[in-house]
Amino acid sequence: MKFVTFPAVLAFAAVAICAPAFAKSPNSNSPAPDQAATAHQDTKFLEKANQGSVDEIEIAQLVLNKSSNDDVKAFAQRMITDHGKLLEDMKPFDNEAGLKVPEHPDAATEATKLKLDILTGAAFDKAYIKSMVEDHHKDLQDFLAEAKSTGYPAFRNAVEQGAQVVREHLKMIDDLAKKNGLTPAPIPASGN
Repeated sequence: MKFVTFPAVLAFAAVAICAPAFAKSPNSNSPAPDQAATAHQDTKFLEKANQGSVDEIEIAQLVLNKSSNDDVKAFAQRMITDHGKLLEDMKPFDNEAGLKVPEHPDAATEATKLKLDILTGAAFDKAYIKSMVEDHHKDLQDFLAEAKSTGYPAFRNAVEQGAQVVREHLKMIDDLAKKNGLTPAPIPASGN
C-alpha cells in the first residue's frame, strides 16, 4: 500500500465511515438489508487495511535493523513512512466510525517476524521480499474485490485509487524481487 499522498485512501476512509448513513432505507431509520451488509463489508475492509498497515510497519522496522541491502532497507523505510502516514491520516475517520487502530501486529505478523529474525544476510532479505510480494499481491486482490463489491460509487472510486497505491508498492517489491533472483507472479490487471 503506497503513500505518495493519500487523498484517495482518505476519501476511501471517509466513505467507509459515511456509508452506513447512506445505507438507510428511505422510509426507516434502519439500514436496508443489502446496503447494511455492504456498509459492514466496507467497514471490515477498513479494519483490515488498518491492521495491514500496522503489520507492515512492524516488519519493516525489523528489516531496517537487520538488512544490509540498501534497496531492501529503502523499501522498508517507504513502508514505514507510507503506512504511518496512512494510519495518522485515517485516525479521525476511524474514531468517527468507532474503530480503533490496532496497537500491535497480528499473530501472523508475529510469526513472520520470528521466522525472519533467525535469518541473516541474503536469506533474510529474500524471505522479507518474498513475504512482501505475497502480501502486496493479496492486498491488491482485496482492493480490487472491494472496489467491485461495494455499492457506493464514491467509495468504489476511492478504493480503486487505493488499489493504485497498492499497485505502486507491488511494482516496487516485484522489481526488488527480480533484482534479488526471485520471480514474482504477474501483477493483476485493474479489472480482475
